[in-house]
Amino acid sequence: MSLPDQNNPYGGPQGQQQQAQQQQPAQQQQPYGYPQYPGAGQPYPAYPGGAGPYGDGGGYPTSIPGKATAARIMMFISAGLQSLLSLVLLIVIAVDSDSFEDGFEEGSGVDVPAEAVAVIAGIYLVHAILGIVLASLFGRGAGGVRVGSIVWLSFLILFGLVSLPFGIIWVALGIISIVMVANRDSGRWFSRPRQ
Repeated sequence: MSLPDQNNPYGGPQGQQQQAQQQQPAQQQQPYGYPQYPGAGQPYPAYPGGAGPYGDGGGYPTSIPGKATAARIMMFISAGLQSLLSLVLLIVIAVDSDSFEDGFEEGSGVDVPAEAVAVIAGIYLVHAILGIVLASLFGRGAGGVRVGSIVWLSFLILFGLVSLPFGIIWVALGIISIVMVANRDSGRWFSRPRQ
């Protein structure tokens, strides 16, 4: 049998380790009705919503983070603009579809029936209403709201690309908002435990 190395940083002699294990006192059980506290040398558990036992910041935010609030505001702005423009377009088509078709053909050089434009404007309006609903649910912060918002913002970018050059506003707001909603702090807000 070889003697243990005294300069070994990973452990001392075997005899000393066994003695240290035997000398630790057994934890006494608390009487009935008293709270159970961790033994000596053990960290206290984290309180709900707070930092972890080692200060790792594993807790959840108690209020909506700034980036999620900024994304929420941008969703309200882009959905509001989209719904306003869609409503104006639908009203113009409803009032005089013939003059709308003539004006659209003169401006774009494409002969499109007013009913097709009305259907597209209706899709944009429904999309805008969904965006307003999702943005209003940010305060609750459920995981489905985050995923739904990312999907909604992806369609906002797509609709913005379809309607360029005016859609550049929606493309910019959509990209910035996706980055903010997909952020780690926003993710912790949306995945926090509920009461």
